[in-house]
Amino acid sequence: MKQNLSQILFAALAAAVFTAGCASDPNIMGVTNPRQPGPAAGRTAGAAVGGVVGNTAGFVAGFGEGAAAATGEVFNNRTYVVRQWQTVTTADGRVVQVPVDVVVDENGIPLQSVHIPADNGNSVEPLSGKAKQR
Repeated sequence: MKQNLSQILFAALAAAVFTAGCASDPNIMGVTNPRQPGPAAGRTAGAAVGGVVGNTAGFVAGFGEGAAAATGEVFNNRTYVVRQWQTVTTADGRVVQVPVDVVVDENGIPLQSVHIPADNGNSVEPLSGKAKQR
């Protein structure tokens, strides 16, 4: 009987110790009472450790994303074709529009030099309805 009584008292004392730091106001966020020294120290240490670990994880993730973006930029091969129309006068006096396609990078800079024939009348062959065979 004495042993049972001591076990009951020990359980009651343990319950009192464990619940002494609990908050009594249900409107306060958290389970513990921030006015008690144990929970206050625990929250401070948790905030410090969480801040350090969170910033470290953020640094590692940001470093990885930056390295991936810089590496991907080396392999950037996005090009566009810009079609410009040129007015050409044929040998027989007709005025026609001739397409000139220029390959440009993403900033609009031509990737190769564009050969535009001089319009002096001799360098442009007369166009007809039939395709010429060369």
